[in-house]
Amino acid sequence: MTVLLMSSTTTAQTAKEFYAGRTITILVGSGAGGTTDISGRIIAQHLQGHIPGNPSIIVQNLPGGGSVTMTNYIYRSAPRDGSILGYSLPGIITAQMMEPRRAKFDGQNINWIGSALKYTGIVSVMSSSPATTLEEAKQRELFIGTTGRGSPAHQFPAMAQALLNLKFNIVAGYESSNDVVFAMERGEVHGQSSSLQAWAITRPEWLTDGRISHLLYMGPPDPLAKPGVPYLQSLMTNDRDRALVDFIEIGSHMGWPLFAPPEVPLDRIRALRDAFKTMMNDPEFIQAFKISVRSELQPTIGDELSFFVEQALETPESIVSEAKTILGLNNR
Repeated sequence: MTVLLMSSTTTAQTAKEFYAGRTITILVGSGAGGTTDISGRIIAQHLQGHIPGNPSIIVQNLPGGGSVTMTNYIYRSAPRDGSILGYSLPGIITAQMMEPRRAKFDGQNINWIGSALKYTGIVSVMSSSPATTLEEAKQRELFIGTTGRGSPAHQFPAMAQALLNLKFNIVAGYESSNDVVFAMERGEVHGQSSSLQAWAITRPEWLTDGRISHLLYMGPPDPLAKPGVPYLQSLMTNDRDRALVDFIEIGSHMGWPLFAPPEVPLDRIRALRDAFKTMMNDPEFIQAFKISVRSELQPTIGDELSFFVEQALETPESIVSEAKTILGLNNR
């Protein structure tokens, strides 16, 4: 009877009562120092003041597999009470479809809270590289550094390589995009697929001093967009290729999502979504985000993220299968 009463009391808690005096942990699915880590930490810093009960929020990094390691933990092992949240790289939902042996989660059951920024991938190389334009990259080999095969930093150049016959030699295994920058400085690789926001954070001077050249971009238009850089989708000439790019771009439109495990009480999910939405209009957060992430906000809240999940899951199996082959994910 005591156990039943305790359980009833716990489930009857309001979101404010649950979060009062509590510490929320946000697990960031990347290494330290890149856009994912920096944006996750600035969100944590400002979100806590908008959640009923004013909990504190701490951030821990759990990198691996383009955020799949972290998402598996959130989905399968984390408490389902709203005390532990995940913050992932773009592309986590397409990982579910292309890497079913490794991605042990179902995006339809995840509680999506919000995303502050969409992802526009851009392939950039050192201006001293053998090729510095898209046409030259069809003739001369370029070494492109990436993290893992599940990350958009790998998938974008790999897809572009296949669809445009580019001479990319993709070198995977770096822990973060920041590590790829160091590799570019050491001459290990010529470039990477990243975002203009990431460059503005890690090497802002490279955007203005001609140190890097931009070959190609994909995803939604970037607020920092460089004129004259070709858009991958606009270069596609048939329905099959356009569908492949559409599929990969779903993660770009979701951006960097914050989410909770399945079965968290609905009132807590509503409280977290409302807090996230309110934060998007908080002048202090807007300014801090702009300074830290070097970008304007491009928010997507709750059910809007669920729409992109459904869009991904409706992709024809033939397109998913071909994408897996192109990206080298058939055994994952």
